[in-house]
Amino acid sequence: MEEAGAMQTLEPAARDRSLPARLLGLGARPSNVSTPTGRQRTARQASLRRGLIAVVAVFAVWEIAVRVFEPSTVIIVGPSSIAQSFGDLIVSGELLKHFTVSMTQFALGYLLAVVIAIPLGLFMGASRRAHDYGDPWLTALYATPSVALAPLFVVWLGFGDVAHVAIIALVAFFPVIINTIDGVHAVERDLREVGIAFRANRREVFARIDLPGSLPYIFTGLRLALARALVGVVVADLFGAQAGLGYLILTSSQLFQTGKVFVGVIVLAALGVGFTWGLRSLQKRLTPWQVEVKGQS
Repeated sequence: MEEAGAMQTLEPAARDRSLPARLLGLGARPSNVSTPTGRQRTARQASLRRGLIAVVAVFAVWEIAVRVFEPSTVIIVGPSSIAQSFGDLIVSGELLKHFTVSMTQFALGYLLAVVIAIPLGLFMGASRRAHDYGDPWLTALYATPSVALAPLFVVWLGFGDVAHVAIIALVAFFPVIINTIDGVHAVERDLREVGIAFRANRREVFARIDLPGSLPYIFTGLRLALARALVGVVVADLFGAQAGLGYLILTSSQLFQTGKVFVGVIVLAALGVGFTWGLRSLQKRLTPWQVEVKGQS
């Protein structure tokens, strides 16, 4: 009887395996961790509806205000005029040209920043010596305005895509590496002690505890870097660009074509929303224990 009681006591604990055990591969992950419940799906649909209603309401109020007060078209235009400019740019093929150039530079610069920043951030976070040597340089470069360094990239790399990719990579680099370092430092000591207790070597502790534990911080850095990289697209186009969304915004503002200016701004904003949503979806898949903890809290 005592043995049966002990087994009943242990069963709930076995079913509710802790995060360290799952990270170390000591227990199978519950099958329903990453599967959204009906309530979660309903909440997501309601959140999406509220977001769409907010967007439509703002554009509706904007259009009504423009038609009522009739401000100068040099200052602001309504959504209907922006839509007309959007259609004209699509028909002429101008928007596609600028979009293709900017997205190519954005993708190359962002990926370059991520490929360098994440491994370097993990190394600096795991190694005290590497952090001590690299932190002063990281702090100094992060405090330096990227716009001040952009002309140097143009001087070094010339007027072309290479310089623009380097500028975008520079502005996206720091959010990723800083959050990656903080993520490694934020992993609780208890988790590492659990790994050592289960005879995990240093490499296994890093691969199964430090890296998964820092993933939420890394994804935060990736989302912040997305916004900065899109800003970098515009900044890069200020220096010798012949095409691009930043170039479209700059030249349209100089010609007082306010509708085209808003087209470039709205396209960049929409890209930011779409990319951020994609990263959040990927984060939910790669960090299912976060979903479980939030669901239990």
